[in-house]
Amino acid sequence: MRQLEALSVGKKIGHPETNEDSLVVMPNLGYAVIDGVTDRNGTRYGGMLSGQFASRTVKRAIEIFLLAQGQKDQPDLHYQGGEHFVDYLGKAIRAGYVANGALAAVEADWKVRGGCTVMAALLIGDRLEVVAVGDSGIRINGGETLQVLKPLDDVTAILRRETWRYFDALGKPVEDCDRLSASMTWQGTRNQPAGSPTASQAVLNAIEDSALLACRQHLPHVPESELVTLIQQGISHGQGKFQNVTEPVLGYGGIDGFAVPGRFVETRSYPLTEIETIELFSDGYFKLGAGFGVASWEAAFQEVEAEDFHKIGRYMSTKGTTPTQLTDDRSYLGVRLK
Repeated sequence: MRQLEALSVGKKIGHPETNEDSLVVMPNLGYAVIDGVTDRNGTRYGGMLSGQFASRTVKRAIEIFLLAQGQKDQPDLHYQGGEHFVDYLGKAIRAGYVANGALAAVEADWKVRGGCTVMAALLIGDRLEVVAVGDSGIRINGGETLQVLKPLDDVTAILRRETWRYFDALGKPVEDCDRLSASMTWQGTRNQPAGSPTASQAVLNAIEDSALLACRQHLPHVPESELVTLIQQGISHGQGKFQNVTEPVLGYGGIDGFAVPGRFVETRSYPLTEIETIELFSDGYFKLGAGFGVASWEAAFQEVEAEDFHKIGRYMSTKGTTPTQLTDDRSYLGVRLK
């Protein structure tokens, strides 16, 4: 390794301790970026919000795994392919549930599970083994990029955008547009708190109609029933129904202590002799850096913020930046091997 640069920034301004991203940095062994899923309801394990618990648990599990490579007394931890590795990480989270006396609760209700994505770059013998679940990314040698974004997020992002635009057209201040669109995105149109401007039936009808129309145009191959589920139930009540299941078109993978179908595990393998740079990043970066290193990636981040601060334009997202919170945690890890 000739050079290593890393940065991880939490989304809550002034509260770095709430960052749900984690980094694994083990020179000559491996690297990873892990993105904890934003907690939906305040569930805590070991004093941490569920997403942070999952992220930190997987971080430690990867470190143990990497240290075990080549150790004759730990053959079960030797690299046996991407699905075996992801299964091992899931079991680590499951063990965490058991340690916290929560296994029965998480088996009964997906809403209280912790979850995370992972992008791992493992140096196994003379090869670089890449294993990914979810929407964190990797760029190899400044060119080839792997990042599996999930179309499901586009549905709730469109719901948020349509809500934001609806209240903006009524002349509501930006802070109200942010707050009301967040409520709609997280709770869905059928779970709005009584007395809120978003609870009016006329408002709900207008937003449901515009969001569904936009989703049909953006995702014409997705069954309308799936779009309606997400629009009406939002992230908190609907998204978990699509995680780690293969039947829905909008199904996606996440590491949460339960089985991850093989179709959601991405792997790549390269001869180490061909690798000059490895760059891993979480989805808080909406635009890739023009070059290697933190400075380049932070410049790209600032360009996105300047163009689409609220994330309702080109960089549409389920959350936007506000005076107190960035759109998402963001992490970058760059390694130059040659």
